Amino acid sequence: MEQSFDPEKLRPAAYVCEPDPRSTSYVRFDPTTGVYRRIELADHHEMVARLILHEGVPEDIVHQFETARNLYLYAWFIYRFYIVAERHALACLELALRDRLKAETSSGKIHYRGKHPTLRPLLEYAAQQKLIKNEGFEIWRNRGEINSRTRVEIEKLREMEEKKLEEITWDESDIQVTAEDLNWDFVSGLVDYLPRVRNRHAHGGTELHNLTLSSIQVVSEIINQLYQRPE
Repeated sequence: MEQSFDPEKLRPAAYVCEPDPRSTSYVRFDPTTGVYRRIELADHHEMVARLILHEGVPEDIVHQFETARNLYLYAWFIYRFYIVAERHALACLELALRDRLKAETSSGKIHYRGKHPTLRPLLEYAAQQKLIKNEGFEIWRNRGEINSRTRVEIEKLREMEEKKLEEITWDESDIQVTAEDLNWDFVSGLVDYLPRVRNRHAHGGTELHNLTLSSIQVVSEIINQLYQRPE
């Protein structure tokens, strides 16, 4: 159906199932065909479908997280839902932290102002108590591999230059992640970053982007670490 609606206004009933034109402006590389193709709804669904909470997470929190996932999914049709999805995911994270740390809150172990602890003191306490760790985040694990691969490439290029070689080869076994490669405290960055994003959403704003998936993923990884996974 040819587009004849304003994506910034209420969608006419006849175009409810039409994608937001901004959603289809991206391409994806298809390794099977070796060519780039326009992104499809199935691709969009696949990206968020893999982010799930394990069975040890309370059902009420799972329901809120599923709402955030669905908001992301339906952003395919309403582009501005990306921001709403991120806001709801962070609200879900705060709900999970309050639930998981309710005993610590009532016993005075968590210092905060107001009637209830906000996201920052809850995150700070969870990080201090090692309830969330760097190892629990995919981006942190990948960072180590990227750093390791870069280090090996630099070493081989230096060797090639010193020995005046015209070419040099190496295999995947040379790429081994070391402690130095993983020397990045991702958790401490989250403790500062996530509350700022949460507050920005809470106080209103005009920003618009589709870089929401990483926030939803981080939220899922934090919540999955907070609760014990069933054996």
